[in-house]
Amino acid sequence: MSAEDYAQMSTDELLQDFIQKTQFVRSAWNSPIPKQTPEREAVRQEIYAISAELRARKPIAQVRQLFDHESADVRGWSAGQFLSIDPEWALATTSGLAANLSTRQVLALRAHARQGPPPHPLIQDMSTDQLVARFEDAGIREYATRFLGDGDEPWDIELCNRIVHEIMDIGAELKSRNASGRLLPLLDHLTISVRHQAARHCLRIAPEQAVPVLEAVVASHDSYELGAASRTLERWRSGELK
Repeated sequence: MSAEDYAQMSTDELLQDFIQKTQFVRSAWNSPIPKQTPEREAVRQEIYAISAELRARKPIAQVRQLFDHESADVRGWSAGQFLSIDPEWALATTSGLAANLSTRQVLALRAHARQGPPPHPLIQDMSTDQLVARFEDAGIREYATRFLGDGDEPWDIELCNRIVHEIMDIGAELKSRNASGRLLPLLDHLTISVRHQAARHCLRIAPEQAVPVLEAVVASHDSYELGAASRTLERWRSGELK
């Protein structure tokens, strides 16, 4: 079909055609990718033509259905083709595909990181239970900063550093109360940043539990956590932290 043919189609028809064709061609987010053939290349060109027509119309609400589609192929193609008309959702889609999260999960994490902690109560005025809950929440927000990149920077490093200092302050307050052990349950947390931070703050009181967690963080090759976890283990093994 020609560009003129696509211009005569309704937006809903274009969206359905986009879904069908991208699932046929597949994307780099799914493997194995089928062998390239002249037929698939022809369909790829049709996808580009459909995308151009949709970009011209800018039906943001409908395009977001593509970003949120159950198919990784549809989401992958959507992120690339509609970045210019909806960069926030497109970047969240790419991040979600890389982290095995849905686009909406990434958007929720981004919002949570930006929201930050409540101003009150102050850390020193919190109960121990409140401190542990804030520690967990801060770890989740730290994790979420990896999804706040704008395309030029992969993550919001400045916000991440502020959250890390918040975590350090909470950890210091727990230590002053001889309550660092209350963080031990967080060693099994689903979020890697929470596990990592809990292990760092439990290292002196429960090395037999904390060291394997740090080793697992390093072994995961998580690009955001690996460096700090490696340095902590090196300092521990050299005796600097003991």
